[in-house]
Amino acid sequence: MTVQHDFEVTLNWSDATGTDSFSGFTRNHEVDGEHKLAAIAASAPEWLRGDKSRYSSGDLFLAAIASSHMLRFLEVASQVGLAVVAYDDDVVGNADLGSRGDGRIVDVTLRPRLTVQPGVHATEAEVARLHERAQSMSIISRSVSVEIRVEPGTLTILDDVA
Repeated sequence: MTVQHDFEVTLNWSDATGTDSFSGFTRNHEVDGEHKLAAIAASAPEWLRGDKSRYSSGDLFLAAIASSHMLRFLEVASQVGLAVVAYDDDVVGNADLGSRGDGRIVDVTLRPRLTVQPGVHATEAEVARLHERAQSMSIISRSVSVEIRVEPGTLTILDDVA
C-alpha cells in the first residue's frame, strides 16, 4: 500500500515598480509555509541580476538533494549501529547555461563528512555502501533527472575519553 504526502510552500514576491523592464524588477522573494519557523530569503543567482546574499533556486535545489540524502543516510546508519554524531556536506552543482540562458543543472556532487562515536569500527567501503543505500531511498534524488554523485569525505571516529 502506498501512502501519499503533499508538500506545500508559499512563494511571495512583490515590486512596486513592476516588471516593465527586465533590468528594473527585483528578483528577491520569500519562500514560506504553514508551521515553518522562518521564511527563506530567496532571489535569482547573481548572474541573473539576483541578490547573492539570498538563496537562489539552484542553492535550494542542492540543499533539498543534500538534506534528503543526509536524512536517509542517518536512518540507514542507525539501522546498522553506526552512531553518527556529526554530518557535514559540501555540495556542488554544475549548470550548463545553454546559449540562451535556458540551461539546466547537469550534475550534483555530495561530499559528506562524518563524525562517529568512539569505538565504532566502520570502514570507508562500508560507509560508501550506506551512502549508496541512502541515495537509492532518497525521495528527492528519485524525483529528479540530474546525475547525483556521492564522494564520501573524511570519517572521523571520536577518541574514547578515559
